[in-house]
Formats: sequence, C-alpha cells, structure tokens
Amino acid sequence: MALSVCSGAGLFALPQHQETQCLLASPPTPAEHLRFAECLARKQQWKAAEEQFRLARQSAGTLAPATIGHATALYHLNQPFDAMLELEDFLRRNPDSVPALQLFATLHSVIREDNRRAIEIMERCSQLAPDDSGVWKYLGNLYLAKGRDEEAVRCFERAVQLTPQDAEGLACLAYACGKLGRAEESRARFDQALAVLAQAVDPAVVWLTYGKALQESRRWEESRSAYNEALKLDPRSSEAHFGRAVANENLKNLVSAVADALAAIEENPVPRKDAYLLLIRVARLQKDPVKAESYARKLADIDAQEAKKKEESRILSDLLFKAEPLFLQGQYVQAAALYEELVTRTPQFYEAYFALGMCYAHTAQLPKAEEAFRKYLALQPLSADGHASLGLVFLQTNRMNEAGSELERALEIDPGMLEARKALASIRASTSGVAAALDLLLQAPNPEGEWEEDYYVLLVSFALAAKRNAEAVKFCKSGTSRFPSSEGLARACGEVK
Repeated sequence: MALSVCSGAGLFALPQHQETQCLLASPPTPAEHLRFAECLARKQQWKAAEEQFRLARQSAGTLAPATIGHATALYHLNQPFDAMLELEDFLRRNPDSVPALQLFATLHSVIREDNRRAIEIMERCSQLAPDDSGVWKYLGNLYLAKGRDEEAVRCFERAVQLTPQDAEGLACLAYACGKLGRAEESRARFDQALAVLAQAVDPAVVWLTYGKALQESRRWEESRSAYNEALKLDPRSSEAHFGRAVANENLKNLVSAVADALAAIEENPVPRKDAYLLLIRVARLQKDPVKAESYARKLADIDAQEAKKKEESRILSDLLFKAEPLFLQGQYVQAAALYEELVTRTPQFYEAYFALGMCYAHTAQLPKAEEAFRKYLALQPLSADGHASLGLVFLQTNRMNEAGSELERALEIDPGMLEARKALASIRASTSGVAAALDLLLQAPNPEGEWEEDYYVLLVSFALAAKRNAEAVKFCKSGTSRFPSSEGLARACGEVK
C-alpha cells in the first residue's frame, strides 16, 4: 500500500492516544464515539470502528476527524468508492481541510493509481499548510513514485528544515539524494537519521529506507544488515522480508532467500508479484522445474486477477463519475440507470443504493425507492439519512406508523436532523395534537441560528394552532429577522395577533 520506499505505514494513520483499552462512556458523547472509533481502528477492528466513526460524524465538533476516520475504515472494509464519495462531499463543504485532502490524495494514488492527481492535491495542501512537515514528506513520496527525484528532494529538504530531528524525513531525503547521484550527501543524511533513530515514530521505516538505498547501490551485505535491523523492530514487515530476500539471493544464500520471499508473501495482504518472480529465479537456479512451474502458475493467476480488478475498477470509476454529475443536475432517470449498474456490479457499494433511492424518490418510483433505502440500511443501519429517507417514502405512501418509526430512529441517531424532525412533527400533529408536534420541534438541539425558514413557518403555525400566541410572536420576530424576504413566513405571521 506504500507509495514509495519511505512512505511507511502512515498513509491511513489515525491520531495516537496512550490508552490500551477501548472504553466507551455511557451515555456516549460524539467525542467519546470518536475516541472509541480511533481506538478500534488502531486495533484494526474496522467494522466496529466504521460504526463508531459514523456516530461521531453526527456532531459538527467531531465531523472532520470522524469523516476522515470513517473514510479510512471504509477503505479497509474494501469499500473505496464509498470512501471517495464521502470525502468528495465533505470537501465540497470544507475545501481547505488538509487532513481530508491528504486522505483524498491517498485514495487517488492507491485506488485509482493516479499519482498525477494525488500530486495536485498535495501541492494544494503544501500551500494551505506550508509549515506541516508531514505534508512535505508525503508530497516527496509522491514525486519519488513518479520518478521526479529533484522535486522529491525539494520536498524532503523542506520537511527536514521544519523538523530537523525527524529520522524518517532525514532517511527519505538521504534516499532521494542517492537517486540523484549525490552519494556523499546521501550517506551524511543517513548518518543523521540513524543518530536520532531513538526519537523516530517508526524506526523500522528508517532501516527499510536505508536497506533499499544500499540495495540499489548493490551493497548486498550491508543491505541485508539493514533489513535485519528493520525485522528486529517489525518482525512481520513484508517489505523487510522481501528486501532481505533480494540481498540473500544476490549473496547466493538461496535457502534464506526463499524463506524470506515466502514470508514476504505471507505477511502482505496483497499478492506480491516481485516475491513470486524471485522464487521462480531461485527455483531455476536450483534446477527445480516443478517449483518454478508452480510459482509461475501463481504469478499468472495474480496477473489475471490484477487485470480483472483493474478493468472492473475502471468500469466502476467511469460509472460513478458519470452518475454523480447527472444526479447533481437533477437528471434522475439517467443517473438511476448508472447507479443500477453500479449496485449490480458491487452489491456492497452502499452509497450507490442511497443515491439510487433518491433517484427513484424524485421520479415517484416509491416502491423502488423503498427497496433501495432498505438495502442501504442493511449495509448502514446507523445512518440517520437512510432512516429519514425511508421514513419520508413511507410518509408519501400514507404508512404513518412505519414512517414515524423510521423518523424516530433517525432522530435517535442524529437529533439535529431538521428534515426528519419536521416530518415527524407533521405526523404527531395528526396523531397526538399540535401541542405535541410543537414540543417535538422545540426539542431540536440546534441553536436557533441553525434553524431553517420552513422550520420557523412550522413553529409559528403549530404555536398558533395550539393557542400559544406568545410563542408564535417570538418565532415570528426571530424568523423574520433571519428571513425578511420569506413569503411563507410572512403568511404564517399574518395570522398572529
């Protein structure tokens, strides 16, 4: 998953805390949900983390870190397109969020294999956060991956200026200098990195970077020693096992090379073509055609799977990036056809079910909308938007009890959801009376400054119907001061005496 040799494991990193147990207060606040989610994520319990991040997203105060964490969890749950859609939506409203932009760049690089676009995003981050050394290191890694070594050196030099004692940054700069043939500077920078290794967040990455640089200089014995140090710190490092396998191969220690190549395959979540190629080379040197053929078949299977996955990813990307503009332009029939194909190809793509349900709802295909929202909720049962949307479908088909249940569930998850509260208040007005409906509206946790024009219209109307004139007068004053041109509010307030 790393973009280059010195990217490390930080591509999807989350904030670090000292606690070792994941504990959730009762009743939990959004901040508690966020802390719990981050703890679960560090333990790689991604399904549980995704649910907690989703709950944390319901508060404005935790929205940004919870959205980034949620998108990260979605990536690890093999739902990368959901993650990209979620980040796109967040960035439309928060275009200068550097953490969100950085994760968005990661997804472009890893999922879409588009380092050009990732570089554009990270260049913007470097302008928004010029004093963030992490941004400069990340951008340097992207340039390394594109073979643009001079730009990489520029970025790593900036990172080291900002954090001179950062061992990983020094190692990345040393590696990039070596790529440019600046051998003396490369050695000096590696010496600096090793001198401050004790302060490194991930010292294994420093040894990995050093081992790779030595390997590219064909200094096999020293390279193997560096990878030995990396494996002492991280015995399950696939990159360190593979690097040591290459060193052992070139040192003619073929038995150890095979053992390390197999370990690299075992420890990597994605099949390693480079390790299988090494195994084929060694099997041929050992004159073992049976093993060579076996490894060659596995390599061919990987190639076929990669080709299929790449083509499928291309098709999904095309469908998605055609569907989204159509949806936003209100061309719901055309968008629905694309979303239908998306969910057929990827049944776990929950955001597509939600968009499909909205398309059907906008085109009065309510049974289909209900089915789409139910499928969405089967995948995302803690979605306030999903429960509210299904409730509104039930409301349009006069299924009041079911509508009320779904809207109540939406408000349990997100009490600040005004659309759900307005719809549920309308139901309460017809079943429990206007006083109960008014009280429900007044229970909204939103400060009055966040209330909408239509919300004030309902407040005034229900207050009048409940003969609570003083409150009606107050709502009229507040509403008209915020929405002086509202015709609906003017009509409602015209009834106030």
